[in-house]
Amino acid sequence: MDSSAVQTWALLILLAPLAGAIAAGVLGPGVLKGRSHWPVILGVGAAVLGAFKLFGLVRHGAHEGAHSVTVVLYQWFAAYEGKWFNVEVLVDPLTVIMLLVVTGVSLLVIIYSRDYMREDGQAVKGYERFFAYLGLFVFSMVALVLGGNFLLLYLGWEAVGLCSFLLIGFYYDKPAAAAAAKKAFLVNRIGDFGFGLGILLIYLTFGSLDFATVFDMAERGVAVSGDLSYGRVTAIALLLLCGAVGKSAQLPLHVWLPDAMEGPSPVSALIHAATMVTAGVYMIVRCGSIFAASPLAMTIVALIGGLTALFAASIALVQYDMKRILAYSTISQLGYMFLGLGVSAAGSAVFHLYTHAFFKALLFLAAGSVMHAMGGIIDIRKFGGLRRVLPWTYRTMFLGCLALAGFPLLSGFWSKDEIIHAAFTQDKFLGGLALLTAVMTAFYTFRMFFRAFFGTTRVPEGVHAHESGLWMLVPLFVLSIGAVFAGFVGVEVGHGGMLGLFRPHGAFHHFLEPVLTPFTHGGHEAHATLGHFQEFGLMYASAALSVFGIAVAYTLYVDSPMLAMIMRRVFPATHELLLNKYHVDEGYDRFIVRPLRSLGRFCAAIDEHLIDGLVWLVTAVPRLIGMLLRSIQQGSLQGYAASMMVGLAVLLAFVLWGVIS
Repeated sequence: MDSSAVQTWALLILLAPLAGAIAAGVLGPGVLKGRSHWPVILGVGAAVLGAFKLFGLVRHGAHEGAHSVTVVLYQWFAAYEGKWFNVEVLVDPLTVIMLLVVTGVSLLVIIYSRDYMREDGQAVKGYERFFAYLGLFVFSMVALVLGGNFLLLYLGWEAVGLCSFLLIGFYYDKPAAAAAAKKAFLVNRIGDFGFGLGILLIYLTFGSLDFATVFDMAERGVAVSGDLSYGRVTAIALLLLCGAVGKSAQLPLHVWLPDAMEGPSPVSALIHAATMVTAGVYMIVRCGSIFAASPLAMTIVALIGGLTALFAASIALVQYDMKRILAYSTISQLGYMFLGLGVSAAGSAVFHLYTHAFFKALLFLAAGSVMHAMGGIIDIRKFGGLRRVLPWTYRTMFLGCLALAGFPLLSGFWSKDEIIHAAFTQDKFLGGLALLTAVMTAFYTFRMFFRAFFGTTRVPEGVHAHESGLWMLVPLFVLSIGAVFAGFVGVEVGHGGMLGLFRPHGAFHHFLEPVLTPFTHGGHEAHATLGHFQEFGLMYASAALSVFGIAVAYTLYVDSPMLAMIMRRVFPATHELLLNKYHVDEGYDRFIVRPLRSLGRFCAAIDEHLIDGLVWLVTAVPRLIGMLLRSIQQGSLQGYAASMMVGLAVLLAFVLWGVIS
């Protein structure tokens, strides 16, 4: 692989979005104004071009046996004994897949934002600031993906968190948006604290932060002090997992993601589809040598993923805010990815990350189109029959819903089916969680769709509903194509009738294989351990459950809506529990937030009364002496002269006494 070409294109991918962000921020307020989107579109567009060029270089290198290359851009600073921390990029199959997904989806979201961030044809307040934030976000994400060591990974990781805070809180004058941004930032700090400790432990264990050095030593089971102990590698894996759980919104740090819906809809699509929330999945795959060395860590990853997938799907069953339904869906689908990683099907997890980027970005942008047409209202109880009002949004969202529901032959079906197979191979309980989540996903997705687009046409009072313009519709069309066809890069034509004609693990997985070596004790081999009937039987079952979930949603919300009302009345406690998200936020507030606030007030009282009191006592003595001395300073010259004479007499008496003695 040509290192100089890799360096050139990597620098373009890094610097083009940053340059666009700077141009929008500096020139936007005074020069560009309503055209501030152009520098960011051009910058991210250049990054997309660079990602495709890197993809071509990696494919060409793979044919020659060179699957990855690390390029040092410059030496950053010295540590000790001649060791340097470098600014370096690692380019391999995982890198280029992530770059294509991140830059491609980001470009479509930014194009969509041009019309979304306008009211009555005029750019909204902060228009240039919004696009500057988007460009900075893309720069931070590609820096995270391209970084060739843990230090750069951590910097990109934190920069993405900062940008998400700025974007979620874009409407900073809205209390709900400001609170959501603060919540996202603080919850992620909890996970990132563990992540930072994990990186420090990596440095203490391996004496380096370079990926190549650390992963090679982890695979050989050695550390700077001798053999690598199981306890040490497990501790490192679990600390790194803390960061992944926070960034990818898994239990118990999932609470920030639904509230992040207070940001503009393009931000929801950008954060929740292909960028920030997938960083945790990317990090675990990248650190496969560490995680695969600890079966305990892998088991915990699988359990967190499976339980999160079911937990979030159950909450989405009864929500009414369209964007929050999709937010809980994102948490659930990320749970699928973690489940795939935990059962060593890392290729399937990355495949689901790739397909999920298309249909989830499509769904969030389609929800934004609905919100744009409904005057900012997104509650599915307040409108209906929108297929007559928003025909193109209806068609594109239908395809996105089918893909999310895992409908046969669409992109979500193939990637989700692979994870279900791998889960059943390793543990029937995990496989059952995955299947149950699949049917729930199909149901809540089409519950949202049917309630919004079917039935009597209803729009909020005073709203003039209208279809979106081409700036918003073209990204929806492109993402629709991906939602339908993107999954076929991960399957290959085999034998068998109907769905059996297609077999899992196509070109996508073969391209990724060199990166997934640590996981090969499971993953692909997991499918081989299932018999032919079991393999395709699970595929048929998954497809049937998807169709069943859609059929139940149609029955309850289109054909016989009275049944849905009856079910709510029959199970009021369950409905209330799910509607209130299992009261997790309230539990955190009662058992964590309030006690910590009380502790803070207690510490403040100690500081104010005890510490400040001690300081006051220490200074009281010299102040008292000063007061006494000040009392004899009356400003009388005769008094001063008399005092001097008395002092001299005392000194003279003291001297004479010494002489006589």
